[in-house]
Amino acid sequence: MSESSPEPPGGRVLDLAVEEVRVLVAERYGLRPRRIERVEGELATICRLEDDAGRGFAVKVTRDEAEQRPAVEWRTAVMTRLAGQGHPVPGIVPDRSGSAVSVADAGGTPVLVVVEEWLTGLPLHAAEVDRELLRELGGTAARLSAALAAAPPPPPGLTHVWEASRGRRTILQALPDVRDRVIGELAAAAAEGFAADVAPHLAELPRTVVHQDLHDANLLVGQVGGRSRVTGVLDFGDMLLGLRVAELAVAAGYAARLTADPLRGLLDVVEGWGREASLGDAEAQVVLPLARTRLAVNAAVWAARSSGTRAAYAAARSARSVPALRALLAADRDAVAAEVHRLTRA
Repeated sequence: MSESSPEPPGGRVLDLAVEEVRVLVAERYGLRPRRIERVEGELATICRLEDDAGRGFAVKVTRDEAEQRPAVEWRTAVMTRLAGQGHPVPGIVPDRSGSAVSVADAGGTPVLVVVEEWLTGLPLHAAEVDRELLRELGGTAARLSAALAAAPPPPPGLTHVWEASRGRRTILQALPDVRDRVIGELAAAAAEGFAADVAPHLAELPRTVVHQDLHDANLLVGQVGGRSRVTGVLDFGDMLLGLRVAELAVAAGYAARLTADPLRGLLDVVEGWGREASLGDAEAQVVLPLARTRLAVNAAVWAARSSGTRAAYAAARSARSVPALRALLAADRDAVAAEVHRLTRA
């Protein structure tokens, strides 16, 4: 991988054996799992475990490197706050000392351990997706956005390679390592669209704390009152201070991958957002180009990281991005902006 390629944010990949995780949760949390298995992740070692009482937990172990600890502590505090307010996010399980983030050692490597309640439900990408569920997704994004607007600020300087306002730069950094010609051409077109359609508006776009990763594996779906509803929002590991409209654009862009008509899917998510919250004029202008940019970042970054220990994870994360990106690039920018404005007018 060239020096220009976007590396995984926050440090190096941590690959612990399942038995090492078993020891950590026993020592730090007093948990004795009867079943434990690895779950794919970008940077951390993530495991699902089940105790003798049948309770499920998610364990996330990351390297304790410079600036990581304040970010992890902030994110877990925000999750605890959201769970207390009734939002469908996992509760944080404290360690034996009462800490939400356990500082430990794994074979000589300083690590941070976070244990969350395991939420049940189907990942959105595995569910039967209809238009009303997409509108429900948009409403979920709007309610989460409103709650995060009141969250405490993040540690200074917290950034991320996936952050929406740096989308063009991330694409251009990844392109030298993208060997797939189609992905390269589509991603380059999205980067040009960002420069033309997003960059001129950046200074006027409101900023707030954003989850910024509402993709179809981080959203769980279940039956509530005979209807499919979003019952879980997972993985706050990318949360930071960013563009408010990115919450909608990211969710809508990924949801577009799940439908035969990607543009219709994007607009259904926008309609659901509009039932809960409005957008400013500048925000309405950038929903489509930001959604395109995020799909291009997804396709290009994972194509650039398609070798190594997380190759299978890279392939899974970028599945279906290319056809959705192609469809959204073909959409009429001005017509879509007008429809977004209509759907999200206060």
